[in-house]
Amino acid sequence: MPVAHAQDGATSPRPPAQDGGIVVTGKAQPPIKKAQRYIRQVLDTEDGQLARFVDPVCPLVLGLPARFKGAIEDRVRIVGAAASVRMGKDKCEPNLMIVFADNADSLLETMRKQGNAAFTNLDDNALRDAFAAGPIHAWRLVVTRDEVGHLSTGNDDPDYPPVMEGETQAVTINAVVVMDRHVALGKSVRQLGDYVVMRTLVGARPPAKGSIASASILSLFDPNVAPPPAEITDMDIGLLAGLYRMRNPYEQGSDQAYRISRTMVGGKQH
Repeated sequence: MPVAHAQDGATSPRPPAQDGGIVVTGKAQPPIKKAQRYIRQVLDTEDGQLARFVDPVCPLVLGLPARFKGAIEDRVRIVGAAASVRMGKDKCEPNLMIVFADNADSLLETMRKQGNAAFTNLDDNALRDAFAAGPIHAWRLVVTRDEVGHLSTGNDDPDYPPVMEGETQAVTINAVVVMDRHVALGKSVRQLGDYVVMRTLVGARPPAKGSIASASILSLFDPNVAPPPAEITDMDIGLLAGLYRMRNPYEQGSDQAYRISRTMVGGKQH
């Protein structure tokens, strides 16, 4: 079996909730410096704005048996909805793809040679994420959107840039995760779904060097973290909810990160 556990309800340390067990605010709030350090470790807050989905998110899992496929999609929906992410209805057009492959590197190379549409309009950073060698590839198509809905990609003609009206914000259009099946072995549906949530809905990633200073589902594949997290953590949920409840999407990334860190310690965004 590609995934060891189809049922994992016993892994949650949180009390039951109406949304399927996701509690957005934990009982113990982290100190603000700890929250800020965590954000710096998993996000690039200095290069432009923090991107988030604006249109409803529609997850689709490929490469797993149906009983795992549907369970992971449901988990993404539950966690996203609990953090104020707009989730698409059944049979919506997929814009979040989660692909399990025998060899992720080989699949990505085949997709590149075939000119797969998954790479259309990606900027250099996203392309670098997509083709970085390893068992897990994750990338997002992020565009700039103005107040009236006009879009600009990172690959616009510099001599003839689009005219934007008013303030602009970074918007995630779609996201893809391609993962080797062998790294999914032994991981629960909950762990895999929660990991995908942070990589795609937030755009977070494990640090290139060292481990995350705070408990995080992003440490799921970190060999130095044992035992691995059983599910998304309070710190992760705080970042996810803070991003999607952010009132002003037009600030720079460092300012957005500061406001999100305030919400993670019990403050309010202004």
